[in-house]
Amino acid sequence: MVSLGGGAVIDAGKAIAALVPAAGPVIDYLEVVGTGRQLEASPLPFVAIPTTAGTGAEVTKNAVINVPEQQRKVSLRDDRMLPDTAIVDPALTDNAPRSITLSSGLDALTR
Repeated sequence: MVSLGGGAVIDAGKAIAALVPAAGPVIDYLEVVGTGRQLEASPLPFVAIPTTAGTGAEVTKNAVINVPEQQRKVSLRDDRMLPDTAIVDPALTDNAPRSITLSSGLDALTR
């Protein structure tokens, strides 16, 4: 699994890589809206390629998932969800809109 994008895209990729081999319903593995069930199987191999700075999604063991039906964001986490590889190339941010560069830079400062 490869995710190229910002934090939400990388988190979505991590979640997909973790949940494809999972035995139960997706909701069971989510915190708050589910039971926070532990993953039984290791996630699929995962590569993160961030195109924004600030979220740190390429170096964390969790994925923040939006659950619109519950009107909240929740976490899926497991120590094995760290990306196998992160390709961090500052040049990938060169064409980002100014507003994204500013907000992701401020995001980095608040973490």
